[in-house]
This record gives sequence, C-alpha cells and structure tokens, in this order.
Amino acid sequence: MPDNLPEAALMAGAGVAVVFVALSILMLAIVILSRLSPDAKKQATPSETQVPGPSRETIAAVAVAIALATEEGRAISPPRPASSPAPQPGVSPWAVSGRERLVRSRTNMGRRWGRSSN
Repeated sequence: MPDNLPEAALMAGAGVAVVFVALSILMLAIVILSRLSPDAKKQATPSETQVPGPSRETIAAVAVAIALATEEGRAISPPRPASSPAPQPGVSPWAVSGRERLVRSRTNMGRRWGRSSN
C-alpha cells in the first residue's frame, strides 16, 4: 500500500487539474458568448420583473397588526382562505381540496397537542 501512495497522489492531482482546466474553459466560453449576445446589454428593470401582490402599505399594516397582537399576548391564528382558490388548468379540484384539508389538519394539530392553553 505505501508503494502506491505517490502514484495515487499524482492521479488525484492530475484529476483536480483536469477539472480546474475544464471549468476554466467553460467559464471563458460563457463570458465570450455573453459578450457576443445582443441581449446581454438589455437588462430587465425591476418594474418588468415585479409580480402582482400586496402593496407596501398593506404589508406594513399587516406587520403592525401582528406586532400589536403579539404585544397584547393574543395568539395569532394562521390565515384561512375566504373561498376556494381559482381553478387552475390541469389541476384536479379534488387534489386541491385534499391539499387544503391536509394543511388545515396539520395547523390544527399543532394547537391541540403542541401548545398549552392559558
């Protein structure tokens, strides 16, 4: 075994060198292709990538409400959907209903078994 140790170290070093060279070539190719691409200079602005959602004012109001509720010592329950979610193409309503029931059962279980009441 000690006779093979220098040969094993040489093979390991050669393997590391080959991987390093291959990754360097790949990085160089990506840099060259990105500079040649006409779309590389056009960056997406934040307004284009923004997804619709609650406004900053709504988020701030919810944060204040949560902070006030925790200061008063009241328990905050997880939000419940007012109605069923809109049907999505390719998704079975039965699957959505089953998922909702599973999530509700998990959140209710935490209240019953994991937390003590005052």
